[in-house]
Amino acid sequence: MSLKFVGISQRLVQNESYFELREALSLEWGVFFKKQMQGFLPLPLSYELDFALYEPFLAGVILSGGNDLSIFNENELCKKRDAYENELLKTCMLKNKPVLGICRGAQLIASFFGSSLKKCEDHIGKHEVKDMKEELSFEVNSFHNFSICALGQDLQGLFKADDESIEAFKHKNFDIYATMWHIERAGGLENTQVLDEFKKSLNKA
Repeated sequence: MSLKFVGISQRLVQNESYFELREALSLEWGVFFKKQMQGFLPLPLSYELDFALYEPFLAGVILSGGNDLSIFNENELCKKRDAYENELLKTCMLKNKPVLGICRGAQLIASFFGSSLKKCEDHIGKHEVKDMKEELSFEVNSFHNFSICALGQDLQGLFKADDESIEAFKHKNFDIYATMWHIERAGGLENTQVLDEFKKSLNKA
């Protein structure tokens, strides 16, 4: 069986002991791919290389967590991620490549499509989410300080928190999906609906 690559964006970190800007990816992603993404290998994306160079080799892309959006934090690293990932989204839509946003990645996608976000409380640790009809609920991990309070018109909500903030959504026309919880961390796979849809779209790519 031939393996396919899934591009994955990385956290940007400034080293403290001496000046060095680093691209970092949690080891949890390797464990996640080994257990949940058979047939696919993660390909970490470097912000110093044009995404167009990666695109022909990718079945899809995951926008990982880490860093804030630059609308909340004007740190240069946040701005760098935003600029790169916004261009990445445009290219993936043009080339019909599936995208999955996780936490910050979900916020980036939401913002790209005109959603409203705000600072939130009580979203660190664990909490319950429910589907939009409130027929299904389950527990998720949670590590974010900003939430999505209203989706842009091109997006469809899938799950929400008790405070009505959006916890998962998808695009109405493109294979673009997102969860505010971390699927790669403990407690992130109590419900796999969004991941399953993303994987199905990857297999079509």
